[in-house]
Amino acid sequence: MTAQTPRDGTPPRRTFIAASGTALLGSTAGCTAVVNFIGSQILEQVNVFNETNQPVTGAITIVDPAGDTVLDETFDLAASDSEESDNESSSSDENQSLAVYDDVWTESGSYEVAVELDSEIDGQSQANGTVTIDTPDEQKLAAALGTDDADRPIDFRVGKSLSEFGD
Repeated sequence: MTAQTPRDGTPPRRTFIAASGTALLGSTAGCTAVVNFIGSQILEQVNVFNETNQPVTGAITIVDPAGDTVLDETFDLAASDSEESDNESSSSDENQSLAVYDDVWTESGSYEVAVELDSEIDGQSQANGTVTIDTPDEQKLAAALGTDDADRPIDFRVGKSLSEFGD
């Protein structure tokens, strides 16, 4: 498992925001190839997105089909709209609204995912779920926090590309 932090190669938030904007534009224009290309440059096997207007701290744990813990990490994510208030000349990437983790999937099968937040989002501070990974070399997990297009404040989605997370 390889966790990326702003200090060790995670793309800047501006890149993520540009990708998100491109995803929205691409999905309305039907240009998913561009969206997926940008997503492939940013996303890893496990991705935690903060879509709220407040900073979020918490932890994510993933247990593989054999019962082994393959990811047990904490995250400290900036508000998704904090980019708008950042100084454009600032080169600091410390305030990311995305955390990415690679080398998590060990095999095809069902993985248990748990997210626990230090504060609530719409009355919820934790979520557990089972996700099925059929192609470990291709599939990614999005743990979306506070997204408007989900039924729950903490939502898990599996896909092979950024555009599939919106389906």
